[in-house]
Amino acid sequence: MVTSSGSNIHHLSASKMLPPRQQPRTGGLQTSLSLVTSDPHLSPDTQEPRSNSDNIRESPTESASSHETWPTADVAMAKKMENGNGKAENEFPEHSVVHRLANADKITLCDIARERVDVISEKMHRLPDEFLEELKNGLRVILEGNGGSQHRDEFLILQKLVQNRADLTAKTLIRAHRVQLEILVAINTGIQAFLHPSISLTQTALIEVFVFKRCRNIACQNQLPAEDCTCEICANRNGFCNLCMCVICNKFDFEVNTCRWIGCDLCSHWTHTDCAIRDGQICMGISGKSVAGPTEMLFRCRACNRTSELLGWVKDVFQHCAPAWDRDALMREIDFVSRIFRGSEDSRGRKLYWKCEELLEKMKGGLAESTACRVILMFFQGTDYAEH
Repeated sequence: MVTSSGSNIHHLSASKMLPPRQQPRTGGLQTSLSLVTSDPHLSPDTQEPRSNSDNIRESPTESASSHETWPTADVAMAKKMENGNGKAENEFPEHSVVHRLANADKITLCDIARERVDVISEKMHRLPDEFLEELKNGLRVILEGNGGSQHRDEFLILQKLVQNRADLTAKTLIRAHRVQLEILVAINTGIQAFLHPSISLTQTALIEVFVFKRCRNIACQNQLPAEDCTCEICANRNGFCNLCMCVICNKFDFEVNTCRWIGCDLCSHWTHTDCAIRDGQICMGISGKSVAGPTEMLFRCRACNRTSELLGWVKDVFQHCAPAWDRDALMREIDFVSRIFRGSEDSRGRKLYWKCEELLEKMKGGLAESTACRVILMFFQGTDYAEH
């Protein structure tokens, strides 16, 4: 599976990569499964869902495979940047940002991050390609983060320098050297894929990514706001793409046909299941499909604030996709369902939670994945009768 950082996409052509949530699977199910009715005339929920997040197993701090960006500079880093006259340059680790190029006495990453576009561009046009490639390699090393806190600090300082500049606009970036632009985009987004030789975007596309007019996900690359969405999130969140990013954590990955993403067919926005659990967006309540009735586990979409029931959605995912999952994938998906329904108070949701916990224990003890798959699918067939 391709990682969001782009470190494993060197064998893929950007022009052949499809947006992750729209990628078809032969004989499978695209993950834009129906969560809420598409009928806009149906009444919204008459009762605010009651959160059971305290009873749900703690979800990971961030969704797996979603770390395509480093965190932005926080208060601690801001203090580290400050000095007596308020200038960050005096404390900038000039000779540590690019270790192997520190003695070249030509151009460093911090020069690119803080100096005028036209000045750096002119210098870079006089430098050999080998030197420019070394600059990119130096930034790749920092973005990989294998140097721990040192690389993190170096990146945060570079990013702060770039993001605090008011002169980096679509108009000025037209004059940038190609490598200069790739480095600026990689620093701004924290995604090293923009530095990879096999990922070749046009100069215009790179500029649009930098100024938040194009999705930073190389597998997506949609113009922003995607599908001309005018919702508050798409209108006010720089760089957000509703086709491939989580409305809670703003991150993307390349998972499809899975319960780890919940998609809203009503507004076409997506949420990581982990994020929804952690943020209390999965809870007990009355479904919008009925004005009154028993409570059940619901998902509330932060983008449109509408809710949808989760049992039918999970059942659809498993019925269409489970036969194609390997053992590890099946265990992960069952674990997702277990965590979704851990706080359920209705009988169907509780039974599903118990069944998932039972299957996980048996699979850890050696139960074949084919048997486990058959058991969970038979369970869902049983819920069909229970619903009628």
